[in-house]
Amino acid sequence: MNLNIKENEILKTLLIGLGVFFIFWYMGNILKFIRDFLKIIQPFIAGFMVAYIINIPMNFFYRLIRENYKDPQHEKTIRFFSLVLSWISIIIIGILLLNILIPQIINSAFALTRKWPRFVEEIYSLMKANSITENYADDFYNMANGVNWLSINGPLFKIIKSKDVSLFTLTSSFINSVGSSAVTVFTVIVFSIFVLLYKDTLALHGNKILYAFFKEDTGDYINRVFSISYHTFKDYLFSRLIAVAMLIILTYIGMLIFRIPNAPMISILVGLSDLIPIFGPIFGAGISAVLIFIESPFKALVFLIYDIIIQQVQENVIYPAIANAQVGLPAVWVLASVTIGGSLFGIIGMLVSIPVASVLYTLAHEKIDARLIKKGYTMEDIINKKKKDFHKEPADEID
Repeated sequence: MNLNIKENEILKTLLIGLGVFFIFWYMGNILKFIRDFLKIIQPFIAGFMVAYIINIPMNFFYRLIRENYKDPQHEKTIRFFSLVLSWISIIIIGILLLNILIPQIINSAFALTRKWPRFVEEIYSLMKANSITENYADDFYNMANGVNWLSINGPLFKIIKSKDVSLFTLTSSFINSVGSSAVTVFTVIVFSIFVLLYKDTLALHGNKILYAFFKEDTGDYINRVFSISYHTFKDYLFSRLIAVAMLIILTYIGMLIFRIPNAPMISILVGLSDLIPIFGPIFGAGISAVLIFIESPFKALVFLIYDIIIQQVQENVIYPAIANAQVGLPAVWVLASVTIGGSLFGIIGMLVSIPVASVLYTLAHEKIDARLIKKGYTMEDIINKKKKDFHKEPADEID
């Protein structure tokens, strides 16, 4: 049956409308299917994410070894040793952080339980002495004393107090408690290793499928999107991690100079919280100031002043010097991307929101610039249009 153009458009509209109707009608079943499907492939998505992170140090070790062994026959061996060295490096860094953080957290927890009553009494006295906060002093006192420290000073602290318990024992207990997820963790690790060892083969097969089912221009554009995404995420992650390491070192040195307590734990807390844009530094500084305030209110004030100065140096001097090219997002888009990413996907969304927004921003500008060039507009024309006062000029007739 041959249909003319008008009948073909009507049929297409009806089919689209029918499809939209059934999608809304079975929306619950469709969402359930998507959730179940994502749950099934979640280990593989996590494996890709782990592979992406491990790939950064792996490339460094690969280039380092490759300079001394240029024989193509050693390719698989070089790649294998690069992967092993990357995992060893990350595991060592993780162990060092745990050995620094866990004792500091334990000491801070004991100090908090010991000094909390005195801290509450001092704050209560200050609030009572001030006419503005006097009416709220009793409510604060009741709320602060209502904190059940016995729940913290229970089984967990009994285990910590035991001299026979080591970091290894605590780690083993933790692993046993999450034994149900062992298969998932194993799948993530094995899949990430597989991806890294055979990444060239996977890229080759991906391109074969891409150009087999799409036009060459479309395939080139998809490849460009993947390339921009990879380099944007890699540059952002690498530069951010270096900047965080510098922030940890500077914070630790400053806390030692000013004799501020809990320097190792707080410097790491400040550095890691800086990974979350905009809100992270505020959160890290706030929690750290509270922990220091319990020990010494004056030193908490000194810490806040020093932290503000270091944060400004880090954001305006250290990070721009490390990141050769800035993310390229206006401040308003950074705020919007972090807010949206955090509301949709929590902390993970806040962490990846800026590079994702940067990729979308770059691609959108490329499209806009291409359309402007196609229409014969130059940047000077757009600037002149911006300066033109359309309100005072008569409107042109529209055909």
